[in-house]
Amino acid sequence: MKINDMFLKDIHRNIEGVITATQASDEQVYQELDEYVVTKELQGHFKTFFDAYKKGILGDTSSMGVWIQGFFGSGKSHFLKILSYILENKEINGKTAFDFFTEGDETTRKIKDDMTIADMKLAADTPTNVILFNVESKHAAGIEEKSSLVNVFLKVFNNSIGYSTIPQLADLERALDKKDKFTEFKAAFEAIQGESWEKSRNEVDFLEDEVVEALVKIDYFSESAARNWFAKYDKEYQISIEDFAVLVEEYLQAKGNNEHIVFLVDEIGQYIGGNSSLTLQLQTIVEELGNKTRGKAWVIVTSQQAIDKITDIAGSAALDFSKIKGRFETTLSLSSANADEVIQKRILAKNNGAQDFLEADYPNHENDIDSMLVFEDSPELRLYNSAQNYADVYPFVPYQFNLLANILTQISKHSIQGANLSRGERSLLAFFKETAERNADKESDALVSLDQFYPSLEKWLNETDNAKVIKQAEENSRIVPDPDDQFNIAVLKVLFMIKYVDQNIKPTLNNITNLLIRSVNEDKLALRKQVEMALKILISENLIRQNLKSFVFQTDEEQEVTRLINNIDLNETDVDNKLAVDIFDANVGRNSFSYKNIHASGRAFDNRYNFSYNLYVDDYAYRKNSNPNLEVKVITPDYDGLWNDEAQLVIQSTKNQMLINLPVDAEFMNHIKTYLRVEKYITTANVSSAIKNFAAVKAEKTTENQDLGDSINQQLVDFLKQATFYFNNSQLDVSGGDFKTRLNDALQQMAKLVYHKNDLVDAAISEADINNYLKEGADNLVAHNENQNLIDEVKRYLQLQESKKLTTTMRTLRDNFVNKEPYGLVNEDIEWAIARLFKEGDINLFKNAIPLSTTQDLTEISKVIFERKAPEKIRVELRIRSNLQQKKMVKELGDALFESRNIVDENSDDRTRAKFIERADRLKDEFKTYQDTPGRNYPQAEIVTEVIKVMERVVDARDTQSFFEVLKNKEDDLLDLAEDINDIRNFHKSKQKAIWDKSRDYISRIQDNTVKESTAELDEIITEMTSIMKQVVPYKELPKLGNLNEQFENKYLEFIEIKSKSAAEKVNNDKEETLADLDSRDLDDRFKVKVISRFDQLLNELESYQKLDPIELIPVRSAADKRSFISQFTAEENRIRHEKAKATIEVITQPTVGEKGASYTAEKPVKVIESIQLDSLVDSRTRVKTPEDIDTYVNKIKQELLNKLNDGNEIDILL
Repeated sequence: MKINDMFLKDIHRNIEGVITATQASDEQVYQELDEYVVTKELQGHFKTFFDAYKKGILGDTSSMGVWIQGFFGSGKSHFLKILSYILENKEINGKTAFDFFTEGDETTRKIKDDMTIADMKLAADTPTNVILFNVESKHAAGIEEKSSLVNVFLKVFNNSIGYSTIPQLADLERALDKKDKFTEFKAAFEAIQGESWEKSRNEVDFLEDEVVEALVKIDYFSESAARNWFAKYDKEYQISIEDFAVLVEEYLQAKGNNEHIVFLVDEIGQYIGGNSSLTLQLQTIVEELGNKTRGKAWVIVTSQQAIDKITDIAGSAALDFSKIKGRFETTLSLSSANADEVIQKRILAKNNGAQDFLEADYPNHENDIDSMLVFEDSPELRLYNSAQNYADVYPFVPYQFNLLANILTQISKHSIQGANLSRGERSLLAFFKETAERNADKESDALVSLDQFYPSLEKWLNETDNAKVIKQAEENSRIVPDPDDQFNIAVLKVLFMIKYVDQNIKPTLNNITNLLIRSVNEDKLALRKQVEMALKILISENLIRQNLKSFVFQTDEEQEVTRLINNIDLNETDVDNKLAVDIFDANVGRNSFSYKNIHASGRAFDNRYNFSYNLYVDDYAYRKNSNPNLEVKVITPDYDGLWNDEAQLVIQSTKNQMLINLPVDAEFMNHIKTYLRVEKYITTANVSSAIKNFAAVKAEKTTENQDLGDSINQQLVDFLKQATFYFNNSQLDVSGGDFKTRLNDALQQMAKLVYHKNDLVDAAISEADINNYLKEGADNLVAHNENQNLIDEVKRYLQLQESKKLTTTMRTLRDNFVNKEPYGLVNEDIEWAIARLFKEGDINLFKNAIPLSTTQDLTEISKVIFERKAPEKIRVELRIRSNLQQKKMVKELGDALFESRNIVDENSDDRTRAKFIERADRLKDEFKTYQDTPGRNYPQAEIVTEVIKVMERVVDARDTQSFFEVLKNKEDDLLDLAEDINDIRNFHKSKQKAIWDKSRDYISRIQDNTVKESTAELDEIITEMTSIMKQVVPYKELPKLGNLNEQFENKYLEFIEIKSKSAAEKVNNDKEETLADLDSRDLDDRFKVKVISRFDQLLNELESYQKLDPIELIPVRSAADKRSFISQFTAEENRIRHEKAKATIEVITQPTVGEKGASYTAEKPVKVIESIQLDSLVDSRTRVKTPEDIDTYVNKIKQELLNKLNDGNEIDILL
């Protein structure tokens, strides 16, 4: 049976493929009403609508807005048009629209529900002005100039009631009508113009005289008033929504008889979408019409979007927008099921024979169909669910209904041409009808493939860019080598159609193959291979691109971008670095691991030993650190001669290098390269690129690349689970599910071999343990020989270093043992070994060449052992222990020098040294107090110095070895010094030192004195004292020195008394001479009191002095005081003379010219007494050799004195 013979109605009959709001012929209207399918869904919508509509007929309502929404091709425009027919109750060939829906019984009539029929009848009988229009077609301006929705409503309203669509003219016509002059005006105008007003009014700009004449003729305007109206005519017209509602209200009131008006607006969503201003205008129009007409004016609109999806409104406007939902209280949603049912009943309904045949034939193909049509990741694609379903939709497949609707919707969103398609609302019904027609001659085993819908779509795409891509492909001989074979083009058409619906179907090889199935007996395997070959050809021509398992149709812009991307060069390391990041960063993290060392004792040290390793992908070093012991290298297909070659992998793996063979394929490696090229393009492409729709293309590329990256990572996870590990010339048996676990297991095995001496450690010693050990001096925390093997190993290493004459530092030790093969230890392990060896006297530690001792402060020792910033400053040496001879020497010296018998510690040379040095340091400090004071010349002062010097040498011995060397070198000297130490100590700590000091003072007292009179006895005493004090060891003579001190004191006191008496006489003489001089002058007594007081003071001081020097100074001071007083006396006399001179002034009269006489005063000169010290007249020292020298000296004094007299002064000469 041919498909053409299966349909109930002729498949080739004429059906309008586009449902528009324009007027149709009676024949078309009749067909529309007759063939209109009222589905189950539409039964409900009719009921809902007319139930709401009757409220405005029977009473008042403000809920008079209806929102009809549905996807592209769902039939919403057709439903809107059918409502217009019913509300108008249009009559065609003697049959009303109402009749088409109600004739027949309840099983055959279109509307099943009696109540709905009653409501529909009520509406059809109510006089109604039905205004059906597409808002875009009625808008005068371009889309970009949308601003006033109310002007569109005004235009269609005016037109529906016979007025001009030009609002200014409509206002004039309305005004004339109100005066009952409109008919008269039209007659007058036609008489003047010769043509009716309706035909001429759109050209009114050129008919000003005729219009003015007609208005004047009917006595509506004067000529000047008419001309004035014309002057304002071409100004911009504005009307508020409220005023528009008033016009509608006035119209309905004028009509009376419960007249209604219905605005049926097609594609309002397309018009106002994205424009919040237009959206709110629509809400206001409905609101004002509701308030003014109370249900007599209705607004019914269609939209592809739900009412709350047509625009994005935020802020305060969102509150206003919420009102629009209230204005469109009645919402009718047309689903895909409705479209399916309409198509099945109107187009695909089968005659009885065909229906029976198909239902009977389905079981023969059911299994084949079910096995063929298995879509990947596309659960929403429906397939046949029964024999009846198969017969109902044949030759189509159920998935095609929803898929095609989504394809048309998405095309409308992604291109301007698509938007035009949407506004024309290409009906899904037409797509299925036309496609069925194209398959009418095929037999009953044929199925319609998706590409067969393309011709219907192509008519509406016109010359779009995508249509051009397909047309150019059809002319490409590489794609269509044989004009009779259009299969490659069919694949391209399918990919174009599903380009924007990947949420419904993924464009994989399997899914594309399914979409191209054209028979229930299709050889899918052969078809798949054919599709696969076509895809390769289309990719090579850059018409499509592969993204993972998906194949994507490319627009012109996308083709250009793909060309640019494919031309991007990658560096040699780009792929390796990408793999390294994805393998290690995403699946492993740090390039280090914790070695789970299990000692032979069974103890495990979790997280104590953490080893880092170097990472490579092929020969690319991704993460390389200073640890050369462990290396992990991932081998990829780019590593020639090694990848997947098990023999070579075994050979080239070593003890220190692990090889991981990654079982990826060439496709995976190509995906990585594609990802990297796209990533480079995305990050470097200029947003100002000349490529059209660059931003959208870039965004799509970004999304695709993110998906590709995710897929790469997921595939890599799977590949890593299958990776094989090679180490130490063998393949490893690793355990674990994921790569991280498997790698860790392999690294554990690797570490066990590389760090095979790690098990020298059998106790996990911490820094706190080491500090406690140093502090307590005993191994309280670590039992007996724990870690003894490691300590022995460190000791052997030190011995080896010394045998090679190499210096060992803490850095040397760390570099050899910490994280290094074959030990892999931590710092605390080595620090514990050093602490033990040092504490037990096996090694010496030096910091900056200064040795440490176990007796030092714990803090300082800890700092040295734990030094990690500059461990090269800490030197480590094996210590040489003291022998019996050395200990004996220390004991003898201790007894001799310090009288200490327990200075030697048999268990510790450090403690022996510390004890000895402690006492040596005290002896040094003690003898420093015995050091000679200048002028004292204490006995054996050089011995004191030598003791200090030798003790400093001992104290400065930095380690036990140098300590013993110093004592050995100075042993004899120290024993000699020991004999004198007690004598020196007794001298300084007894009265002997005081006797010595006193004698030294007495000697100094005589030796420093220049007066030698009457000192013979003192000199004899001093001589004997000096003799004793010059002895090298004078200690036995010191008692005699004490007796001499006593003799000296007695004789010296006698001498002092003589000197004091002589000095007193000189003071008294000066006193008497000074008073005599004072008496010779006429001065008051205050000077006398001063003179007596001063000289008496000198006498009192003299009585207190016990030493010669101050006594001998008394006469000198007395003479000076005498001279000072005489100078004061003279100065006072001179002052008095001047005062007297002022009191005895003579007045002399001397005549002047022109006057009888004038007087003036003259002061009489006053003689001044000048006191002169005689020694001031000549040089302080003059040597006289001849009598002439005497004359010269005397004459000089004479001349100086004469000079003073010549000045008129008197002279007091002071000796």
